[in-house]
Amino acid sequence: MQEAEEAYNAGVSAMKSADSLNEAAEMLLHSLSLQDENVPTELLVKTYEHISRVYWDQDYPDKALDYAKKSLMAMENIDNDSLLISVYNRMASSYYLSKIKNRHDSATFYYNKTLGLAIANNDTRHTINAYNNLGAVLISQGKPDEALEMFERSHKVPNNKKKDHATYYYNRSRCFENKNMWDSCIVAIRKSLACHDSTDFEARGKLYRRLYKAEKHLKHLDHACLYADSAMKFTDMSLEERQRDELKSVTERYQHEKYESDLRLQRTHWLIVVLVVIVVFGILFLGMMFRNKHKMIGLQRRMEALNLRVVREEQVKKQASANNTQLPTPITPNPTPSAEWTEEKEENLSMLYLEQFKVSREIFQARPAYSKIRQLKYHTDKNYLPDEERLPLIDSILEVFIDQLQKLVATYPELTEDECIYALLIFVGCNNATASIITKTSEATLRKRRSRFKQKTSEQVFNMFMGV
Repeated sequence: MQEAEEAYNAGVSAMKSADSLNEAAEMLLHSLSLQDENVPTELLVKTYEHISRVYWDQDYPDKALDYAKKSLMAMENIDNDSLLISVYNRMASSYYLSKIKNRHDSATFYYNKTLGLAIANNDTRHTINAYNNLGAVLISQGKPDEALEMFERSHKVPNNKKKDHATYYYNRSRCFENKNMWDSCIVAIRKSLACHDSTDFEARGKLYRRLYKAEKHLKHLDHACLYADSAMKFTDMSLEERQRDELKSVTERYQHEKYESDLRLQRTHWLIVVLVVIVVFGILFLGMMFRNKHKMIGLQRRMEALNLRVVREEQVKKQASANNTQLPTPITPNPTPSAEWTEEKEENLSMLYLEQFKVSREIFQARPAYSKIRQLKYHTDKNYLPDEERLPLIDSILEVFIDQLQKLVATYPELTEDECIYALLIFVGCNNATASIITKTSEATLRKRRSRFKQKTSEQVFNMFMGV
């Protein structure tokens, strides 16, 4: 259950970004797979409800409705009004977007349940939202007068915020538009504009487009053109803001806030500076890529040569072993030297194995995962990495060392997987603190693994892996 809750929390966090909805769905479904669906719990209900919400955001209303129904069924033996309000609201929203018959009636039914429960619990936020949602359903059914009544009720609920006033006037404009009362629609849109945050460019752009549409219907073409220009202006500002938020780093955001006024006055100068910096960094980046490419080619050639030597030595060893297991034959006065496998050759083969490990380490150090491991040395909180960060690091290490690791385990079969992973982490440059963060294991346990690794391997192997 703890692992299921961790996966659920990770999925909820991923839902905050529209670009990571697929990741959120995977984490939530993973959490669901770890739970017993025959034993209803609050975690199970919330998991169903959030999966439904993810599919709703991804425009899969049928899947959203299926999981919303599951969340409602799981609520039967759970007494939590706040959670039940969320489940009712999810059912209503899923029905509203679905394509089934009588979907508006079903959405209205569950929005009314949400409204009744919110009023009973004195939940003003969900009460306001329920009235607004009921009004939206009525507009979709072509009932603007009834929808207007719902919006009026929403507006009369105490503790309305400025944003709620903006939403109220916007909803009124939708009703007037549906009734072709364009003058009243324009008044409502202007009041909504006055209540909207001046920095919400996307919302202002949409409202100006509605003003353009209303003025156009009234044949006020001059006003319509002005509102069209304003809509275009705020839409462009909204797109620029979204791109800036997606592309700039923390440092760039800080610099933008600090020097925003200077950038407006010196736009041309800063544009040239930025272009020069981009070109310089691009050249440096290409140079580093070119150098790393040649380095990787050299390492790959070294590894291929080592692999060829190892294959030859192993073939000789195999042949010698086969000769030794044959039936006794008459002793010849001059045996073939190549048919013998001596301790010196065994030692040379072991040295080749260790050399393969060293070359693989150089190959791994050219990967991004190595930079991530180096950064972990400077972490001060010492918290374990979440699975979505630490597992790719371990997989990257195993991917590079897999062949050599198999030979090591074949030589020392008593080694466990945890001991091998710990030895590889130390070998590539981790200390015990960093290995603890990556493996989610205490340092005391890692010291025991170090001791067991020493007991199960030779002194030479231990010294190479542990940097002694």
